[in-house]
Amino acid sequence: KNAGKFSSPLFGDKPAEAPRRSMLRALPLLLALPRAASSLCVTPLRTSPKWIGAPLLRRAGTATLSIAELEQRERAGEIVAGVGEGRELPSLSGINTLPAPLQALTVVAISAAIGGLTVALAGPVFDAARGSGLWQLSRPTWPLLGFIYLAAGVAHFTEAEGFENITPPNGTWGFWYTPFSPRANVYWTGVVEIFGGAWMLFGAGAALAGIALPSSLGPVTSDAALTLFLLTVLVTPANLYALTHNAKFPLTVETPVIGHAVRLLFQPVLLAMFWEMAQPTLFDAKANLGLL
Repeated sequence: KNAGKFSSPLFGDKPAEAPRRSMLRALPLLLALPRAASSLCVTPLRTSPKWIGAPLLRRAGTATLSIAELEQRERAGEIVAGVGEGRELPSLSGINTLPAPLQALTVVAISAAIGGLTVALAGPVFDAARGSGLWQLSRPTWPLLGFIYLAAGVAHFTEAEGFENITPPNGTWGFWYTPFSPRANVYWTGVVEIFGGAWMLFGAGAALAGIALPSSLGPVTSDAALTLFLLTVLVTPANLYALTHNAKFPLTVETPVIGHAVRLLFQPVLLAMFWEMAQPTLFDAKANLGLL
């Protein structure tokens, strides 16, 4: 009864020739796949022995440029290392010459180290220092960080091109993605920095002047600290991108690898300080959620 028919979940109960005709119709698509994939591939060959094993092909708009072509454009003065397309040139750290999986692993490892140092500082290190003369001297000055973030927030608008240059575009390290353009990311983080810095200075200034703020405002300085803590976490990839791709900020200044490393070492210090200042806000949140 079912002779001459072919039954499968894919084709159903059809004549035996049906799957063959379907495969023939799909053949052009199958043949086109390698060509499409090759346009996205990275060829691990370089003309310079120093960079053997590093990616050969880079995307520049709709064109695919080799490292040699980018270097030729740099010599011709068409691009500048660390700026725009010049960020795809081999960086001083050499990280952007690694295959994408190794780039991703490097970035994740550095991020984990920053997180680990933050936890160590905010926990046992600060606990050991708490109550000491140095602690009593320095702790009241921490809200002055608001000035730095306020100024940095304003610079996001006056030096937008520089900040955009250190903002990783989608696809960086093989996994990075945000729903916004680099310029949009520069602007919204600038707004948050201005708000967080100003709010922190407002709360600290009121306390210094002996002015009691309305309880409806909550712990102002602490709220600002938590805001800046979260913001600092979110903008850390920009500092990582500056290291991995030699992205310049300002656009005319090339920072050595040690400079980027020192900047990244300050990241857990800032995060731990903000976390310490944010304790009243975190305490209120736990109380409101019934976690105490």
